[in-house]
Amino acid sequence: WARARRPGTTPERYTTTLGARTVSLYWGDLHRHSLISRCTAGDEPELDDFYRYAFDVCEYDFWAVTDHAENTSAYQWWSIQKLADVLHVPGAFVPFYGFEWTSATGHQNVVYESSQRGAPIYSSTAAGSATPAQLWAHLRGAGQRSLTIPHHPGSAMVPFDWSYRDEEMMALVEVFQACRGNYEDDGCFRQFSDATLAGTFVGDGLRAGHRFGLIGSSDHGNGAGYVGAFAESLSREAVFDALAGRATMAATTRDIVLDVRLGETFMGGIAPPADRATLAVHAEAYGELARIEVVGPAGLIARTAVEPGVAAGEMAVPLRVEWRTGSLPLTDWSGRLRVEGGSILPTRYWSPEIVEVSPEVVSWRAATRNFRSQYGAQRGGVELTVLGPPDASLTVETASGGGTVRLGDLAGRIGPGLPGTGARGGSRRVELARGAQGTLGLQLGTGGLLGLGTDRLDTSFDLQLDEPGWVYVRAVLEDGEMAWSSPIWTTPAQPAPAGTHPL
Repeated sequence: WARARRPGTTPERYTTTLGARTVSLYWGDLHRHSLISRCTAGDEPELDDFYRYAFDVCEYDFWAVTDHAENTSAYQWWSIQKLADVLHVPGAFVPFYGFEWTSATGHQNVVYESSQRGAPIYSSTAAGSATPAQLWAHLRGAGQRSLTIPHHPGSAMVPFDWSYRDEEMMALVEVFQACRGNYEDDGCFRQFSDATLAGTFVGDGLRAGHRFGLIGSSDHGNGAGYVGAFAESLSREAVFDALAGRATMAATTRDIVLDVRLGETFMGGIAPPADRATLAVHAEAYGELARIEVVGPAGLIARTAVEPGVAAGEMAVPLRVEWRTGSLPLTDWSGRLRVEGGSILPTRYWSPEIVEVSPEVVSWRAATRNFRSQYGAQRGGVELTVLGPPDASLTVETASGGGTVRLGDLAGRIGPGLPGTGARGGSRRVELARGAQGTLGLQLGTGGLLGLGTDRLDTSFDLQLDEPGWVYVRAVLEDGEMAWSSPIWTTPAQPAPAGTHPL
């Protein structure tokens, strides 16, 4: 376990300076289940085998197994802590003690600094720990630092209740998980099909005044999600300091880097009062970047992207064909979209559901599950961009329904603007079919991704700070993988009191 990384398996580690400190970007996962969690269907490994997967396959620098407290016996909890200590190699691999607390108010992963074995575990079904406030009170008396991290906010079945607030304990929120998808905001790219409950998304929590950093994680099976932590060393204390200080980023895969600063303030921080500030963004990745997007309370503020060229009198409309799940566990909505009088923007990469593409037709195979069904591919949308005049027609045909709409009418009904516009995104949708299994619709989407021609970019945005708020940066690669910086909170400068003179 103490061996060096295998040559050639990972690129050179990203390192930067924060004032007088030098920090490096370490990769981890703080939401993983073994077979101890009985909500699985045999699709997780035993605890000791899981560590081999974490180190050899995912190449995590740090992680936490967060099996459900409600399923975990006292012996299993002892074993989780024991194995985390046995396989803890400072400078090479850093496991934390963790568990998942599962309540009707939302699910949270509890991660300890792991400075001393014997940390307590709390079940939401036990007396006195049924609410987040009660959980936080217990953890504060546990003898070591800890964090509670909400996940899958926005889920119609198990959302997070943003009326609970604790900025110290809830310093992080999971924006993306590999098991299901994106919970950023209604209308977001790679949105999970059950992420439909207005007012409960990650963006809603930020707009409600919460201050938290963003992370990605995995949950059950289905690949790996990542949290990047900017820490001074690969030790439990240093990584936990970075997590508690919100010096984090979220990513759908390893080796996408975002270094974002508003003036001198690093992501996760609170900027000093100012009327204007420059947001500096450094992005790099294993592949070609497609978009760098700046997001604030009202949605997308600015972006760097290649816009598709269109002829005079024509338009380019980025769309998502989306099935939103209903009460039944599985819906096959395989089908196609056909364009008459226009064309489909050609791109190098397509949604994984797409099986055939021509200039006028896109075909896909897709089956959407709801939140409580057996874990599997659960994304509910196909992304593409349609080019053409307003009178071009789009016909969607699936086994679960379909319909036809003119491109100009569609663009007018979903409204102008860009995807990622906050809570308004979900309302900009044209419904084509409705049934017991859910609804089929077209809405403004991310659309086809065109590469910027580089895997490394330094850019900046001049921001006007008229109101207190926040900004974060989202990077999307040409192949659809993506990353999010933690927010930076902004405060406009206050006018000097009457009768004073600035010196």
